[in-house]
Amino acid sequence: MLRRKFLDTVSGLLGGIIALPPKMFAASYSYSRQITLTIGSAVKHLAAVERYGKSCISLVEFAQKANYGFFTNTEKRKTVLYIAGETIKFTADNGFVVLNNQLLQVLYEPFWKEEEVWVPADVLAELLNSFSSQTMNFDQEKKIFTVGTKDINISNIRISEKDNGTLIRIITGKTFKENEIQLKHVNDWLYVEIYKGKADAKALASTKSSGVIKAVDAESFEQSVTIAFRLGAKIDSKEVSIDSETGDILLSIRSQNIAQQNNSEKEELEKQKKDWMVHTIVIDPGHGGRDPGAVGYKNLYEKNIVLPVALKLGKEIHKKMPDVKIVYTRKKDESVPLWKRTKIANNNNGKLFISIHCNSVSDRRARGFETFFLSAEKDANARDVVLKENSAIQFESKKDKKRYEGVNFVLATMAQNAFIKQSRYLASTIQKSLAKRLGPLEMKNRGVKQGNLYVLVGATMPNILVEMGFISNKREALLLKQKSTQNRIVSALTDGIAKYKKDIESAL
Repeated sequence: MLRRKFLDTVSGLLGGIIALPPKMFAASYSYSRQITLTIGSAVKHLAAVERYGKSCISLVEFAQKANYGFFTNTEKRKTVLYIAGETIKFTADNGFVVLNNQLLQVLYEPFWKEEEVWVPADVLAELLNSFSSQTMNFDQEKKIFTVGTKDINISNIRISEKDNGTLIRIITGKTFKENEIQLKHVNDWLYVEIYKGKADAKALASTKSSGVIKAVDAESFEQSVTIAFRLGAKIDSKEVSIDSETGDILLSIRSQNIAQQNNSEKEELEKQKKDWMVHTIVIDPGHGGRDPGAVGYKNLYEKNIVLPVALKLGKEIHKKMPDVKIVYTRKKDESVPLWKRTKIANNNNGKLFISIHCNSVSDRRARGFETFFLSAEKDANARDVVLKENSAIQFESKKDKKRYEGVNFVLATMAQNAFIKQSRYLASTIQKSLAKRLGPLEMKNRGVKQGNLYVLVGATMPNILVEMGFISNKREALLLKQKSTQNRIVSALTDGIAKYKKDIESAL
């Protein structure tokens, strides 16, 4: 269960990303007119710059004008906001935000400017509106950022560990009567039902677990709120009371050996955290042997382009990240079944799987590079690539072809579903890096796409497939044959992988 909890936490940080528009890759910004900040009847103004096609504001100025607490670490380029009991940490050039120790992902990265962290105003409003007791909204057209207070009387939950148990403080905006609070213990769940309670259930459910409490859930009803706490161990007693000074609801849970249990869990989670680090990267040169892959301009074979790029990539990664182990699915011109490629990755405890390919279609005008991640979702723009890459099974035996049919295929896809969000983020960092390196060559950025690609099925790690360009296009075929272009691609892939690795590991 600890393993599942850890994966759920990491997965939670990757929830919001989609296929990335070209605008997102722009690194520059321009000054915008001011944003109006309205807090109740007070009207203030914030400086703003335009980036990603959005109005971005300084977290420091926002906190100062809104009277929120904040702290900035200029060395690490981080800013922490303290808003109505919530703690939210932003890091420049990192798509991961830490809210009350819960990891979340934002689509547009915060950035560092004038010794401060800046973020898109609408991203900040969405985060705070979803996870705090405040209501926030940003009107991009009118440039108005509105802050209010939700119609709630239960705003937050704080869980603290004591020598003989766990204390849960349910922070309230009114004093409830004892007969308005009911406590129920059913199986591994402890329920607190609060009559006349009003709360943002989503915000309460984001409470960080601690001690004997392994998860928190909440649900709002017309006349009450129910808060559920999942217990990770047997408890000796439970008691609910009301703090006479603050009116907060106090739930005391007593259990033996809490300290020993917590230490054991911390050690286990620390071990899992280390195991999540990107210590092994599996590089898969597509096709090979009797499978030539795509056939392009002047009978240029895909397999003959992807292999040298893959080998160069492994060397470059090892050079820049010497502690990372490199595994290849093939190092020479040989046939390797699609299913065996991910098996090689799994057997070597891979943490990333990168499959390298070239594109080819009948329309010789088609051009550009794109990055795919595995998904059952249908993407019309990806259909041709999926069909082409999956057609490689024609070179496999009848027994091997069976592996892609029916239940086996579905189960394998489900087995790696936990990594789809990570794969999506990895694809975005790779595509962004490719755009930077191949843009000067006027190669088209075709974006991040998703598809049911057999070669990625079954990989129990984040995995992507890179289409470096169209060898059916005369110009791109000639470019892809050149060592200088291959070196650009290798540098781009290395930079994208390094970015993903840094972001994942620094946010954990």
